[in-house]
Amino acid sequence: MTEKRDPNDLDYLTWVAEGRAAMVPADVSARLLAAGLLVQTGRDAVDRQRFELSPAGLGHIRSSDQ
Repeated sequence: MTEKRDPNDLDYLTWVAEGRAAMVPADVSARLLAAGLLVQTGRDAVDRQRFELSPAGLGHIRSSDQ
């Protein structure tokens, strides 16, 4: 990710990891998707995009634990 990260990105990525991707604002999930930290896995019944962490997103969370 070449652009500056939002200080809340780690929180948003954690929400996705915990299965709470629907809580992430659409503009944030679009930015994280474009940055390669999320991957789109489909859409749910109310036509919301579904996301999971990409390997880079998972690495970002793991590196913050150290």
